[in-house]
Amino acid sequence: MNRKNKIRSRRVMYRYPHLIGLMIFAVLTGIVQIMVIVDCLFPLMVYETDAVSSVMSTCSEVLAGLYGITLTGYIFFADRFQNTSKEDESLYDAVEALLLRYNHMAGFISLMCLACIVLAEGIVLYGGNTLLSGGLYRFWVNETLLLCFCTFDLILYFVISVLDPHKIKRISSQQKTKLSEDKTAGDPEEFMSVWREIENNLYALREELIAKMRFIPGAKGKPQLVQTLEVLRNYGRINHGLWRKLDTLRQYHNLSLHDLNMAVSQEMCDLAKDVLSELEKKK
Repeated sequence: MNRKNKIRSRRVMYRYPHLIGLMIFAVLTGIVQIMVIVDCLFPLMVYETDAVSSVMSTCSEVLAGLYGITLTGYIFFADRFQNTSKEDESLYDAVEALLLRYNHMAGFISLMCLACIVLAEGIVLYGGNTLLSGGLYRFWVNETLLLCFCTFDLILYFVISVLDPHKIKRISSQQKTKLSEDKTAGDPEEFMSVWREIENNLYALREELIAKMRFIPGAKGKPQLVQTLEVLRNYGRINHGLWRKLDTLRQYHNLSLHDLNMAVSQEMCDLAKDVLSELEKKK
């Protein structure tokens, strides 16, 4: 039992390599937050208004510069990274999932930076206001500093995540688990063989449709198979239910090519056989 737990723990840590770092960061942040509250109730140091204003101004400037550099580098990276899916169609789903995750992180970092800069500049402009009580002023300063350091760490985590050389394999494993929770192992060779037949049937249906209509618009920027599925669905050659099954199989096939263990579930193998029989009836 212990051995199984160790193996499971290793798998979790391989898929989420920064999990320990995030846990340590959360614990340290909680400790610092407690210290902030204690300092507001029982002041440990004397805060000089001019010194605090200087520190806050510097923090906001450094944070704004770091954010600008990070965002510029990410935009360049995202453009180059998306081009990899055009060179290799099997990377399309993993790349799209990763870019969506990175975009969410970049948006959250933007909000954090905005909050930090507003709070810091507020202290510079109004920190010396005599209407503020000493406890409220100390709380404002301490919370702003804590938020700034958290934002610095978040930017660092974002950069490490983007530079992770195994990000494609990790996201493939995670996305496959979402598509099929079946733990029964299927035959990978059989699945790949059936999928090749499915692809041939889909392209044959598309060519048949093109021959009848002479012109069919495609979906720009998307892989050929994704365009084929959209065309067949839009022109009524396959219904929405079959399209969903085919798109699930397409994603599962692409993710399997870049998975850590190249395993497939029996559920997906059975689904591929059922879909193939449905397509053959359309001939």
